Amino acid sequence: MRNATILSALAATLASAAVAQTPNNLIGITRNTPILDQRDHNACTPMPFCAPAFPPAPAVPYAGGTAWDPVRNAAIISNGFLIASVDPITCAFVCPPIPAPTVSPNAMVTGLEMVESQNEIWQLDSFGALSRLTTTCPPVLISVCNTGLPMTPIMASGGLAVDELNGYVFYGYSNFGGGVTNVCVASIANPCLIVQTAIPAPCGAMPLLRGITGLAVDAARQVLYMTDGFQTIGWQYAPAGPGVAFMGQTCCALPPTIPGDQWIGLAVRSGRETSIGAPCAAGSCPACPTSHVLRNSPNLGNGLFALGLDNMALSSFAIAGIGVGPCLTAGPVIAPFCGPIHVALPTITTLGPVFSPMGAGCGASINFPLPLPNNPVFAGLVLSSQCAIFCAGGGNALSNCISFELQSN
Repeated sequence: MRNATILSALAATLASAAVAQTPNNLIGITRNTPILDQRDHNACTPMPFCAPAFPPAPAVPYAGGTAWDPVRNAAIISNGFLIASVDPITCAFVCPPIPAPTVSPNAMVTGLEMVESQNEIWQLDSFGALSRLTTTCPPVLISVCNTGLPMTPIMASGGLAVDELNGYVFYGYSNFGGGVTNVCVASIANPCLIVQTAIPAPCGAMPLLRGITGLAVDAARQVLYMTDGFQTIGWQYAPAGPGVAFMGQTCCALPPTIPGDQWIGLAVRSGRETSIGAPCAAGSCPACPTSHVLRNSPNLGNGLFALGLDNMALSSFAIAGIGVGPCLTAGPVIAPFCGPIHVALPTITTLGPVFSPMGAGCGASINFPLPLPNNPVFAGLVLSSQCAIFCAGGGNALSNCISFELQSN
């Protein structure tokens, strides 16, 4: 009931939504010297990368895949035969490499996707099998269906993306010898029944795709991203009955970070929070370096989404105020609080109170769960949050303010 109240308030204020301040970006594993590469597709600029201790992929263009896990804030990667989860900052393994659970030891993973609204990982392999896996570490096979996209002497699958908001599944199926490149479309309700096939056109002056090695989707903006390993193309689409209507494209000819290497998977990494303001404390509250953060990605369908508060005072409690719109750069000072209120006003709801452990000083960490529904009406909504902390003896403290966009990828 509490979440229903929050969501009703959000729906009533959608007109106030603003443009996200920290955008999402593309991320993918590369083949020969495996790095977790990233780029801003719209600006066509490289972003920080790291190198996991992961074996290279075989010398076939379709092997491998990448997905984004919004619950663990990790990239799920495969070189075709192994599957693992990796922290995109440190490249430490969140889930260590294990053999991918394919239908045959001879099959290779050709695409990965995290379907958080169903709490599953979806995996496409070279035999045309779509496997549904648990999100546990390690993942366990749930079920398998046949897409009818098997590897032949001239064709192979090479990419998987799922639009959870609008109910579509996209597959890449290409002639890697220089022939036709297909994007196949199915329904998320019946993902192995192909209902549409489309052929991407050249994007501006860029050459035709040499075969799709990775797909990713920004469902909130209805953009399907494709890569042939060297370039990325964003293909706008709109729901059109059982299939989609494809529209304009955006191009990024930026090669992978390591010359001569190529991307063998593609995913949209969720945008992160933007922080404004500094913590303050007054009265009996100690001057703690309190930090308000996102615990994981604000993806619609992420039932484990939560806000966090770190380095708060012990023997205190906190309330998080939620507003629609980004944080205010110069908020009002409202007595008796120690500093400015940066959260968008008026706040639409509060989370908490949540109590810290007993003790003296700083160092407590708490969470504010905020499960997100898989509902397209909330796509693109920007929220802000700031925490008020209350200490024994009447003191108070304020955290920084964070703003973030509700996304789907």
